[in-house]
Formats: sequence, C-alpha cells, structure tokens
Amino acid sequence: MNRSFILLPLLLCMPISAISVQADDELERSHKGELLFEELFIEMTPRLSTGVGDWQIVDRKFIKGKELAKNKHTAFRKFFLNHQDVIYQFDVRFEGDSYAKLLINYDLVHLANCVIKPTEISITKLGESKKRQLMSAAARKNGLPIEEGPWQKKNILLDSQKMNLTIGQWHTVTVELVGDQLTARVGDVVARGKHPGLTEKKTNFGIQAAGLDDYVHFDNLRVWTAVTQPTN
Repeated sequence: MNRSFILLPLLLCMPISAISVQADDELERSHKGELLFEELFIEMTPRLSTGVGDWQIVDRKFIKGKELAKNKHTAFRKFFLNHQDVIYQFDVRFEGDSYAKLLINYDLVHLANCVIKPTEISITKLGESKKRQLMSAAARKNGLPIEEGPWQKKNILLDSQKMNLTIGQWHTVTVELVGDQLTARVGDVVARGKHPGLTEKKTNFGIQAAGLDDYVHFDNLRVWTAVTQPTN
C-alpha cells in the first residue's frame, strides 16, 4: 500500500499545534532548545491585556484581532520576556485585506519586525532614535543610567519575498533570530537578513493585526531558545 495514503489521514487528524512543533527541520542556523513561552489562546489571561485593538478569544481555540480607528495604531498584544537568540513560531490565518506582524523589542524600542501578508513576507530592522529618546527621558527622570547611541533613525528593509497564501487557511510562521541574523519562513518562502543591531537584548515581543475591516487570527504562539551547537 502506498505510504502516503496512510500518512495523510494521520496528518489531517493532528492538531495544528502538533504540526507546528514538528517544523524544527526547517530551521537554518539552530535547533529548538528550552521552551521559554507558550500561548495557546484558550482564555483572555492577564498577560493578554497589554496592547490596543479589538481582540477576542474564539471558542477557546485561537485569538483574533483587528485595528480600531480610535486607537490610530495597529492592533497589538505585547508579551514580556527577557530573551536573546530565539525561535518564534505561531500560526496565522487572514480575513480579507488584513495582515500580521511580529515585533521584536527592547523596552520601548522596536528592534525589528516581520510582516506577513498573503502576498509577501518581509523583515525590517526598525529605526530606534525616537523610542530611545523616550527611554532616555524616563531614565533621566528616575535617576537611572542613560544609554548612549548613535541610534538608527530610519527603517532598513532587510529582505522581502513574494508568496501566495490562501485566505481563510492556517499558515505556520517561523522566525529564527541568532546573533545578527534574522530568518523568517512560511512554507517554502524564506526571507533572510543581517544587521548588527539585532544583537541588542530583547525584553518583550508582540503580535500585531493590521486592518480596520478584517481580523487576523493567531494560534500556537511559542518561543524557544535557539541552540546553535550541532545535535547528536
């Protein structure tokens, strides 16, 4: 009997989370180490309270978000986690013209993002100067040490790749951050970039939903340490 006929029903019965965790063989520079963070969006817990926009847990299975005009900002949820070289992974599903972002942050500073649209995936090293000024002002007010720059003023697009994702279908996004290198993958499409600013410490990260009319769905959000030594 053809083995594919045996495997296909098994795969169709597997939950999205099980399929996502098995994507380790697609990593380019590391493998998954310790699981640092996991959010399955079963209920609206306190750690899901930081951010703006319209966010709803659906049937204890996933979260969906969209922008609210009054916020004048993309819908986001921020998660506090001290981390460095890591692998971020989540499942995403789009409605209409919506699209998603993953933001990688140090305090108030957006260090980098990965933008996932049905037609494109891109990674950008974000400008830091404005947020750094806010951080310096807060540190000065509280008598804390002030970090010195020169801080990057403009966004730098590191890579962008076209793709064709089906609206209404789940897709797994894997973002690998090791040293000064950032890789983002959806299926067979990979965006790669390098920038010295990516080595900055990270204290939080976030998911964003862009679009006033349509929701973005997220599920199975996880972060692992990125282990660079070879496995046995």
